[in-house]
Amino acid sequence: MSVSQKRRRLLLSSLGLLTTGALADGWRVYQNEANKARPAFLGCAKTSDGSFAVTAVNTSGGVCFQTPLPGRGHGIAISNNKQLAYVFARRPGDFIQTIDLKTGGVRNITHPPSEKFYYGHGDVLGNQLFVVEGDIASSEGSIGVYHTNRDGSLTRIREISGFGVGPHEMKVINGNTMAVAVGGIRTEGRKKLNLDSMQPSLVMIDIESGLVTERYTLEDPKLSIRHLATGPEGVVVLAQQYQGDAENILPLLAIKQQGRDITPLKASKEEWTRFQQYIGSVACTESQIIATSPRGNCFGIWDLASGVLIEMGSLVDASGAAAAKDHFALSAGSGRVVIQDYKKSTIFQSSNVIWDNHWIML
Repeated sequence: MSVSQKRRRLLLSSLGLLTTGALADGWRVYQNEANKARPAFLGCAKTSDGSFAVTAVNTSGGVCFQTPLPGRGHGIAISNNKQLAYVFARRPGDFIQTIDLKTGGVRNITHPPSEKFYYGHGDVLGNQLFVVEGDIASSEGSIGVYHTNRDGSLTRIREISGFGVGPHEMKVINGNTMAVAVGGIRTEGRKKLNLDSMQPSLVMIDIESGLVTERYTLEDPKLSIRHLATGPEGVVVLAQQYQGDAENILPLLAIKQQGRDITPLKASKEEWTRFQQYIGSVACTESQIIATSPRGNCFGIWDLASGVLIEMGSLVDASGAAAAKDHFALSAGSGRVVIQDYKKSTIFQSSNVIWDNHWIML
C-alpha cells in the first residue's frame, strides 16, 4: 500500500518540511525571495492539515504557490500558451479546476454532466480540452470535448464514446489521433465489480470522427492499462496495474511503436516483484522510460531503444513522473524529489510538499 497520511506527516515532520499557516482568500502566493523564481513543476499534493491542493515549485524546490482544491486532485493538463492549468479530480471525480499559472489563482471550476464522473486525466490540443469521463451507472467510457475559453471556463461541445469500460489516461498523439488507456474495470465509487470479466485495451481514436482506428490487448486480461506516456516518433508507453493473483509476476510496462505490435519492457522477475504489481506514473524522454511505484516505494529507468531496465532506485511513496527531451523528475509523498539532468546526473533532494499521484514540468 501507499504511505498513509499519518506516515507522510511523520516523514515530513522528521525532515522539518511541514507547511504551516492558513491559506488566505482561497490561495497563497509565497513572497519570500527564494521562491520568486518561475515555477518549474506543478502537481497535486496533500497539505499538512490533510486537505488537498495543487502546488507549484521552482527548480530549487521552493513553493511558488499552493492552491486549495475542492477534493483530492489527480492529473493536470496545461494550456498551449502555458498560462492555465486544468486540474482533474481523482476518480470518481466531480471537478476540473482551472488555475492561473502566474498567480496560482482559481479561474474557474467545471463539473461533469449529471450522469457522468471524471476519471482524473485529460489532454489539450489547440483550444480543445479532452477529458476522460465515465458513466456513473455502467463505467462506460467517454471523452468529453471542451472548448477552452479565455477566461478559464470550459464549454462542453461534444463527446467521443463507444471505446470501452473504465478508461483512465489519454494522450493526444498528433493532430489527428489520440490514445486511450482502457482499464477495463467497472466500478461503483472506487469498488471494483468485474475483475473476472475485465477487458483492458489500448485504443487509438481518430479525433475528428471519434472512431476507433486501432485496438490492442495484452497477454493477460488482468493487466489493467492505466497510464500512458508519449515518446519520439509516435511511441506510446503503457503502464499497468495487475488485478490478478499476487503470486503472478508479469511485466507492468509495454511499448507501442508505429507499425509494430505491443512489446513488454524487460526486467527480471525479481525486479518486477519490487513494483508490487502497480505502476503509479510513467514518463518518457527521447532515450529513456521512467516509471514509479508508490506501493513498491521505488522507480525504474528503462532504455527506450532496447526496452531493458538500466537502473532502479528506492523512493518512499514514489509518485509523479515528468520528463522533457533530455531529463526527467520524480516526486514522492515522502517529500523527496529525484531529478536527472541532461548530463544524466541523478540527484535526490527534499521538497516541502507532500506530493500526490502525478506532476508535470512547466
